[in-house]
Amino acid sequence: MKNIIITLILVALATITNAQNYFKAKVLDSESNETLIGATILLKGTTNGVSTDVNGLATLNNIPNGNQTIVITFIGYEDEKLILNFPIESKKVHTVLLSAYDTEIDEIIIEATRGNRTVSNLPTRTEVLTEEIDEAASMESSKISHLITHSTGIQVQTTAAGSNGAVVRIQGLNGRYTQMLKDGFPLYGGFSGSLDILQIPPLDLRQVEYIKGPASTFYGGGAISGVINLLTKKADKDETLLHINLSHIGARDFNAFTSRRFGKWGFTNLASMHIHNPYDADKDGFSDIAQVSKFNFNPKLFYNPNKKTNLYFGSTISKENRKGGSMSKINNQNTSSPYFLDDQESSRFTTQFSVKYKLGTTNTITLKNSFSSFDRYINIDENVLGTSTTFGGNQLNSFTELNFNFNKETQNINFGLNALSDVFSEDNYLAQQLRNQEYSTLGLYINHLWDISDELSVESGLRADKVDASAFQSKNDGQNFVLPKISALYKLTPELSIRLGGGMGYRMPTLFNEEAEAYGYRNVKAVDFESLIAEESYGSNIDFKYQSTFGLDNVLLSLNQMFFYNVIDNPITLNEGNINLYTDNMFYEQVYDSLFSKGFESQIKLTVGKFTWFFGYTYTDAYLENGENKYSLNLTPKHSIKGDLLFVVDNKWRIGWDYDYKSGQFLIDESITKSLFTTGVIVERTINNFVIFLNAENFTDVRQSNYKSSVDVITSPQFTEVWAPLDGYFFNAGLKIKL
Repeated sequence: MKNIIITLILVALATITNAQNYFKAKVLDSESNETLIGATILLKGTTNGVSTDVNGLATLNNIPNGNQTIVITFIGYEDEKLILNFPIESKKVHTVLLSAYDTEIDEIIIEATRGNRTVSNLPTRTEVLTEEIDEAASMESSKISHLITHSTGIQVQTTAAGSNGAVVRIQGLNGRYTQMLKDGFPLYGGFSGSLDILQIPPLDLRQVEYIKGPASTFYGGGAISGVINLLTKKADKDETLLHINLSHIGARDFNAFTSRRFGKWGFTNLASMHIHNPYDADKDGFSDIAQVSKFNFNPKLFYNPNKKTNLYFGSTISKENRKGGSMSKINNQNTSSPYFLDDQESSRFTTQFSVKYKLGTTNTITLKNSFSSFDRYINIDENVLGTSTTFGGNQLNSFTELNFNFNKETQNINFGLNALSDVFSEDNYLAQQLRNQEYSTLGLYINHLWDISDELSVESGLRADKVDASAFQSKNDGQNFVLPKISALYKLTPELSIRLGGGMGYRMPTLFNEEAEAYGYRNVKAVDFESLIAEESYGSNIDFKYQSTFGLDNVLLSLNQMFFYNVIDNPITLNEGNINLYTDNMFYEQVYDSLFSKGFESQIKLTVGKFTWFFGYTYTDAYLENGENKYSLNLTPKHSIKGDLLFVVDNKWRIGWDYDYKSGQFLIDESITKSLFTTGVIVERTINNFVIFLNAENFTDVRQSNYKSSVDVITSPQFTEVWAPLDGYFFNAGLKIKL
């Protein structure tokens, strides 16, 4: 018995001795040296683990003697493994540096601001979409309407029921205040504005960037409410993607993207074809979705002769025809009633060129140029008596920019100059009075980003523009604009940060506003530059962001709260109320003192294992003010909710459910519409190189004709404002092939 007791005591002492070992570490970001709160330190092969505290410190106890592997992990970072022989002679605190994944969304370089910074370190509030692009392409493979509404505060507004044209509205402001870019080039807007988002397929996109709020300091006029920058894929790898899509309401799509790399040369190309039969959801004899045939061809050539030089040349060729209105007229049936046809043809040709040269290891000089030619013809047969509206013309845009970027460890300075030209020529054989207009803009800008400390970064910028504008019978004397901006980012902790920013903007008067689109520009007079002045704005926003893993491997919570405030002085409106469309001219006027848009956005994103839930709420108070009188901005819901729930098993399943709510909207007659709730489901199954998808969109069949007809007068139809979906529910299915 005595021997047994002694043996048990010795075993217990040995066990206690083995349990005396510990490992103490401080976990930091390898680049910024910021402490990583919630990083996990784990003894491999066991459940013995701890998480780092607010100082990035943690102590792992109960480590046996011998060679042991310590694994240090943190979400978004590469795992670090240390093999140590215990007991360790030194009891020091080990410093562990973790490197972030290159693909982590917070480490994506933002290109819209030219600041060479990531999302997490940029004072200007910027949102990025990457993974959502592929899902949105399954929902709408021919256009980016669904894709760009993945962010809160973004609304795609249909401008005309006949053609289904649409614009993008940010923070409740009209579509003309949003500037769209593709690879940093301002190729869109003007006469093509209501067709832009309908003519861009998403298959070749790699990133979508949003700057919400004043961004004119970066890109000049037209960016009052924000910028959307669409970034396309580069020739980084050999890739071929085929995308086939069919819907039960008559859509047929075939898209093909290819990317090849040949040493110093690279090549990409997107070819897409979209055909949509006319669709009458409510069987009233008028199309809710226009008949569309569209072709798009977008080749790009890349050349990197050495490590210092990058060249890029691209072009776009697209052609589209769309017909909306009476189903009998679209189908060329000889019937007298119902009678209405909105027939539009458009074609676009663009070129883009960019050369970037590194001056040393940190400084670069970039020269870029783009050219765009857009032709559009509109013919609206309004009634059997032969009343019709015709309008057409060509818009030529050119953009040239020279930029110098000086990038240091704590500071970035970029300055440059650019020249923009915008010329619209109305077709002479169609015009009763020519509505030509021409703009020439010369801009000079400078932007400075300074990382004052690990916690505080400040970004400031200044832009000066000189704009000469003229129409057929009027011109301005040249207007000068000075546009300052400032933003600041303060990181209270690694999980909590605050952004504050503000700036000024402007927009020149133009014939092409969304209010005139629904009329086919019938009787809309040319811009009078002698009586109209530029709309000028100032705005600000403050943003709070919290992100944490709570020390868990498969959990990530992100909370974001933003407040915004925008004022536009001398807003331009169209006198479309109480007029006779056939006899009275419509003209642009400045009768209101200011246009206000204020409110807030709330976002929650939670990832738990294979599930990701997103919820976004936006409150928008947008109104025109004239003295003491306020008039709510049309087609702007005060309350909107959007979100989705996503389940992903990599390379196998992707199942998503999305939902959208909009409160009532004011119409031009000051009535208020019904609130709307739409929802849909998408399922994708990956089998090797094949992806099969099925999408059920708006399966609750919410559409405007359930509440009110989209046609006012059958004998001579004038379409009402569009405030709800026109097509109702639809199903589409297809196949993606990766070669």
